[in-house]
Amino acid sequence: MRSMIAGLALLLAGCATGSGGGGSGTAVTGGAAQAVAATAAPWLVLDLATGTVSARDALPDLPQPAYRDRLMAFRRIEAGAVALGAPAGAWARQADELPASAAHGAFYIAALEVTRAQWRRLAGGEPWRAAFPPSSADRDDLPALCLTAAELRRVLPAWRGQQGTTRLALPDPVQWEAAARPPGAGAFPWGDDHGPAAQAWAWTADSEGGGAPRPVGTLAADARGLHDLCGNAWELTSDGSLRGGGWCDPLSLARVANRQAILDDTPHEGAGARLVLVP
Repeated sequence: MRSMIAGLALLLAGCATGSGGGGSGTAVTGGAAQAVAATAAPWLVLDLATGTVSARDALPDLPQPAYRDRLMAFRRIEAGAVALGAPAGAWARQADELPASAAHGAFYIAALEVTRAQWRRLAGGEPWRAAFPPSSADRDDLPALCLTAAELRRVLPAWRGQQGTTRLALPDPVQWEAAARPPGAGAFPWGDDHGPAAQAWAWTADSEGGGAPRPVGTLAADARGLHDLCGNAWELTSDGSLRGGGWCDPLSLARVANRQAILDDTPHEGAGARLVLVP
């Protein structure tokens, strides 16, 4: 059985201490769960080595390697309503992408997909080895792949704060789609462009030089500072579906509205995860 890290203290600190990253900070006091719930800081940074969380106003140091290993950065998405699905006649639209809308509360979602190094810290083991044997191309900052929703539901509850409430989780489908649709966006986080320019944001089978996953956060971020919402690794959501497309699939499958069903316990070589921090 994979080892799990349990009983970590989850404390909030100012930006100048604790996580070792840059950016201006907002000091938050009080119990960990209450503080995470009350803060409106644009960013929260979780230190996987200590269990501490820092509130930040900005995160200019996100390219640093620590955010692919010891640290996880979470972007606040404000409460609101999100348009779901795709309108009739939209490019590559599928029959199950019926237009709808849904309200959601404020939440914090990871800026990056979970890396191999972070998965080892969370759960131990290397599930991707079934599909990707050791090679000279190995990198700890590649997305953790061959993950399953069932395994994440077993692993993530171990990450709870002192009050037993703050935790890591998979985003629900509405949260994922709200994060991937900045105001005014279309089929993708950057808009409706599905031509060559889309390669600046999404690593897919249509990308020049594609054919294997890339280190997370390699391509451009969207307007909120989130990377790889479309392309690189498919991302599991709490209902067990896969979202966002992957490195081995065409851009048409990376549209925000598209979802692919997968069995809870069935590993897929392209399936990774992006987490939310839940008070």
